[in-house]
Amino acid sequence: MRVAVVIFILVGVLSAIVGLFWYQEIQYLLPTPIPQDYRVVLPGDVIKYDSILIPQQYSKPKLFHFFNPDCPCSRFNIKHFQSLQKSYSDKVDFFVVVTSQEKVAGAEKLIDKDITIVVDASETLAKACGVYSTPQAALIQSTNQLYFRGNYNRSRYCTDQNSNFVQMALDSLISFRKPPHFNELATHSYGCSIPQKENTIGNL
Repeated sequence: MRVAVVIFILVGVLSAIVGLFWYQEIQYLLPTPIPQDYRVVLPGDVIKYDSILIPQQYSKPKLFHFFNPDCPCSRFNIKHFQSLQKSYSDKVDFFVVVTSQEKVAGAEKLIDKDITIVVDASETLAKACGVYSTPQAALIQSTNQLYFRGNYNRSRYCTDQNSNFVQMALDSLISFRKPPHFNELATHSYGCSIPQKENTIGNL
């Protein structure tokens, strides 16, 4: 009888560990479900956004970093994102985009103070860029056309130098070249969903 109880307890503990592993790890390796009302936005499409969100004074190409301080995936690539900002800020304006005012304080604790935080409360900017997960990058040309939208890296910690998708896109943009041709690892969203206002809508 005691052996059966011990086995039962061990099975329960093992199940809890597996469940925790699933929650923390495996779920973020799966592609984010695409929203039913998702509208595909392609490179070259004009991105329209409220000038209140992004003042006209920002005339350089823009990188919108869609970020959720509560999302593990968003926290994984903070160091990489900030290194990109330091390397390219002389030619590209960087913005951190959060979905509510409540998330600003959390973002400010994690993001360098010289990066502008934008509150996209109605998610019009996310939808305009075709973004439904965090973290995602949308790189916009000075003509307001989408240049690249996708993941930073195939590795959640951005340690794979051969898949630094955003960095490659930035290099091409500032060199006035056409956007690189990436596979689905770059453009198919992974990580944490952005909970949309009307419909519920995950990166490495």
